[in-house]
Amino acid sequence: MLQALRRRVSGHRHLLTGSAAMVVTVAVQALSGSLFWLIAARLDTQTDVGHATALYTSALFVAFLAGLGLPVAVARYAAGRTRDDHVLYAWSALATIVAAALGAAAYVACVRPDAVDELAGWHGAVGPALFMVLSAGTALSLLLDVRLMTQRRWGLVLARNVAVGVARFPLLAIDPVDSRAVWLLVIAALPTALSGFGGLALLPRVTGARHQLAPMPERVRPMVRYSLVNWASTLAYQMPTFAMPVIVLMHVDADANASFYVAWGAASLACYIPNAIGQALLAEGGRDGARLRSQVRLALLVAGGLMVGCAVVAAVGRELIVTLYGDDYREAADIVPLLVAAAIPWAVTSVYLTEARVRHRHAATVAITLALSAAILIPALVVVPDHGLAGASWAFLGGNAAAAVVALGAHISGRATSDDDVVVHTSPDVLEPEDVANMAPLA
Repeated sequence: MLQALRRRVSGHRHLLTGSAAMVVTVAVQALSGSLFWLIAARLDTQTDVGHATALYTSALFVAFLAGLGLPVAVARYAAGRTRDDHVLYAWSALATIVAAALGAAAYVACVRPDAVDELAGWHGAVGPALFMVLSAGTALSLLLDVRLMTQRRWGLVLARNVAVGVARFPLLAIDPVDSRAVWLLVIAALPTALSGFGGLALLPRVTGARHQLAPMPERVRPMVRYSLVNWASTLAYQMPTFAMPVIVLMHVDADANASFYVAWGAASLACYIPNAIGQALLAEGGRDGARLRSQVRLALLVAGGLMVGCAVVAAVGRELIVTLYGDDYREAADIVPLLVAAAIPWAVTSVYLTEARVRHRHAATVAITLALSAAILIPALVVVPDHGLAGASWAFLGGNAAAAVVALGAHISGRATSDDDVVVHTSPDVLEPEDVANMAPLA
């Protein structure tokens, strides 16, 4: 059995290294984020924490929408160190900033939940402007991580997240503004936003060349097409992760929203592990001479096994939430096992979705992502108004299970129509062979 495992992992050093680094990064996010909101829950009222988490969730939602599919496109079309790669990344960063600013303004003007009203009430102009800056910086941080991953600088991805997690805690001891909910938002989001802007400024030290906007490379058109296709699919498959908290905060009070965010934070971080492994698979997919089918099997084994472990821990340790946060957060303990259990089918969906993306099977990509979004959000919109947090939990679990069935079907269908198990090389107009050789070593 041990020999069979060695044969399976042989030739996948970069995939395993990247996956391990991303799993450790998720662990750091989980520990620092949970500890931060635990301390906040002990220091502040549940209402203030509820409004702060609603604002933070809203900023993440805007940053997600502002991605425009560019993180995936950068991983496939701007992974090297040539002049064209730097131009494409610079335009991607600029588009992300503009999209985030416009998206934040539209969110404040149109969606406007109670927490956003509190932000505007704190300061009519500065509050919304702050929300725009935090959203843009957060969106940039997501794009930055992908750029570092394509350079195989996994250590820098981990270091950025460690710095962000540590920077939050000293700020809890001060209160320079007259709205505690707004200040909690600043503490939660500002380190991430600053790392996005700062990382963009310092990135040339990693890639070896400054940012530039010209001349425009020939591959810009295929990158834009690829970006838009994957933006649509990304909106579909990640929309539940960012839209579900918005649906909940629109239908429950601040106290219930605080409980939901505690449980949702645990579930989101669990679900991010398969997503991170999928990102590593996307960056390494067939590029290092390994066979993609073998990579997919390994990724599925690792992601699925980790998620089963997470689900067991969540079910057994649910009462720990009440012990740490207090009786006011009993609802969080009740729903966390269901939310984390949804990460098991999500592991299947995430890996097979990445396989479809690497193989450029756009029909399968769209089918999987639309199934995921519809199976979660449509039931949530129906049941959350009447059943609150319990309805959101069951909608999330059931929708993920349905999407996993669709993803498995797409995988089986793809194998039936293609018997090849050849190496999936990135095409020359995406990544030159010499760029692979010049990739930076692991940090």
